Amino acid sequence: MQLTHLMKTLKDYKKLFRNYWGYSEYDTPICWGCYQKPAVDIHHLTNKGMGGVSKNRLNRIDNLFPVCRSCHNIAHQHKDINEEWRMRLKEKIDNKEFEDNENGN
Repeated sequence: MQLTHLMKTLKDYKKLFRNYWGYSEYDTPICWGCYQKPAVDIHHLTNKGMGGVSKNRLNRIDNLFPVCRSCHNIAHQHKDINEEWRMRLKEKIDNKEFEDNENGN
């Protein structure tokens, strides 16, 4: 996979997440795993794998979960937590539960 394509893919799912939840590119949400640290990563609840997937089909809002680095590591070590987080994310989407961010969005 070419680096430019990989970088575009990375930006696409982060942009999708930001746009859906109302964050600007300068906002950093709180981690939805521990609710204690800044979410520096966007975790795919259904893993893309090393080679990615065709047509970025896993880059969907119901598969993107903001996490801190510690929670991201836990998610990859303990796969069962992804199901818990998937239920938490579904509830947020169903309830249209948007968090206040620094810009008041």
